[in-house]
Amino acid sequence: MAADSLYVSDLDASVAWYRDVLGLEPIFEGKDKHPFATYNVGGFLFVLEPPRALWQGAGRTGSGAATINLVTDRSPAEILDELRAAGVDCSDIVDSPGFSSFLFKDPDGNRFYITRPVTAAAAAEVETAAQITG
Repeated sequence: MAADSLYVSDLDASVAWYRDVLGLEPIFEGKDKHPFATYNVGGFLFVLEPPRALWQGAGRTGSGAATINLVTDRSPAEILDELRAAGVDCSDIVDSPGFSSFLFKDPDGNRFYITRPVTAAAAAEVETAAQITG
């Protein structure tokens, strides 16, 4: 099992944003001197933590150095409209040979791709990856 950590400036505000805007609830929360919120999205775990949890580079949030890709079977255009209506910073949709995708950022600048396979070959790649990691 693996998880990615995303560093946020205000954990409580971020938990509220992920709940209210993305409809996500944490599966675990740490409320002691090491606060965190862990999410499971399609079998992928990510953890929201304050910047003081960083070993190096304390104080930096949302560096944009990493992007979490969320594969969906929903229309990216529908999801894009929903997120923009909620005031989320989103790119336009980009269509590649196998996928339709767009990027959005949380309030701290952490990046996410919403991606949908649009060909049988791309869908097969996603299915194979799910079986390998599942």
